[in-house]
Amino acid sequence: MLRRISLVAASAAMVAVSALPASAAVMASGTHKLSFPGLSGVSASGTYTKTGHGVKVSVCAEDTSHGNYAVAVDVRALNASGKSSEVGAVSMGYHQTVCRSATLKYTTHLRVSEFAVNSKGRVSKRSKVKNIY
Repeated sequence: MLRRISLVAASAAMVAVSALPASAAVMASGTHKLSFPGLSGVSASGTYTKTGHGVKVSVCAEDTSHGNYAVAVDVRALNASGKSSEVGAVSMGYHQTVCRSATLKYTTHLRVSEFAVNSKGRVSKRSKVKNIY
């Protein structure tokens, strides 16, 4: 009799533990704003939403300086072993805005960065990489 009670208790505990991640994932959904590290001459904005297929990311880049030939914003999603997928927006020309959206398949880490390119095609300014999560 005692063996049956412990078996029932253990089974109930296993069912409760296995159901927890699914309910937690549903509660954690929602759209969040991306926060960029900031770089002179670059205006960046974006959002992300965790989905069942990865992370849906929308990102925009605007060139706010006459001195830049182009500016870019990069959003990179990584898994635990370091594999990554990314989406970027590149804007060429003063006060030009370019937006891009994609669903990135990795969800362990999300990182953002910005950079500016001169007329020779070389990176003239680069921000630090910022970890979102």
